[in-house]
Formats: sequence, C-alpha cells, structure tokens
Amino acid sequence: MVRSRCASRALSLGDNEPRAIACAGENFRNLGVADRAEAVLTDMFPPGRAPLIVCNPPWIPATPHSSLDSAVYDPGSRMLFRFLNGLPDHLEPGGEGWLVLSDLAEHLGLRSREDLLAAIKAAGLKVTERLDTKPTHPKASDRDDPLFEARKAEVTSLWRLVRR
Repeated sequence: MVRSRCASRALSLGDNEPRAIACAGENFRNLGVADRAEAVLTDMFPPGRAPLIVCNPPWIPATPHSSLDSAVYDPGSRMLFRFLNGLPDHLEPGGEGWLVLSDLAEHLGLRSREDLLAAIKAAGLKVTERLDTKPTHPKASDRDDPLFEARKAEVTSLWRLVRR
C-alpha cells in the first residue's frame, strides 16, 4: 500500500488489492473525508507526483500462501525494492518518502541491514532521519512464542527518504 498527498486530493491511497481499496473508500466515507481522499487500484503508485509518499510494505521476504499472508510476506522484498526504485520519479521536488519497516526480517536472517541501505542508495535516495520504536504487542513478551527472541529484539522504523 502506498499513500501519497497530491494536488487533486489531500490524500490518494494506492493498493493492488481490490478489497483494500473498497475498505479504504468505506473508511473515507465513514470519516467524512471522501471529498478529500481517494483510493486507487494501482500496481504501486497512484498517478502523479506528491510532496509526501508513505509505504508500509510487508516485512518478511518470504512467499505468501494466502491473501492474509500477503500483508506480511513479500517474496524477495520485491514490493520494498519496487517502492524504493520508483519513489524518486513520484516525488515532487523537495518531497519525502516515508518507509515504515520492521527489522524482524533482519533478526530472522532473511534480509540484512546492508541490503536495505544498498537498495536505498541504488535507488538514488538518502536517509534524512530514522525514527525507531519497539513493539508493545503481546507476542513481543510471550516467551512461549517460537519467534520470541526475534520479536524481543525487533524495532519498527520510520525511514525519511529524499532524492540524493
């Protein structure tokens, strides 16, 4: 899911899942912002350029086996890398991309921090700031969870990205 702020609407939300678009449209109507927000079925980015684009891709670079899994699993980090590579072309001059990403894949040995930083650089982007938070959900403190050690170490970050 990619969110951007563009001239035609205060918020344009893009997703490739029709159910997510329908849900977003319903939420916009329920919140009374349908006149300022739109949900667009798109492969990655809504049309146009924006001063701010936000992406919260699936965190685990593995194969999904159901539509629910697709919210968590991103085979080979394809969505993450497509977002990074396409971001410069969709930002207005001086615009920012915000990437919300857990480092759980790093703790599980599925992707390295070096891979992420190299992908950011290769896309022609640089990090201006990173804001981190530790999880507070129950599984982060459940010692019976098989992923307890990784979840205990997990950090979710907001990466602020700009063109180089």
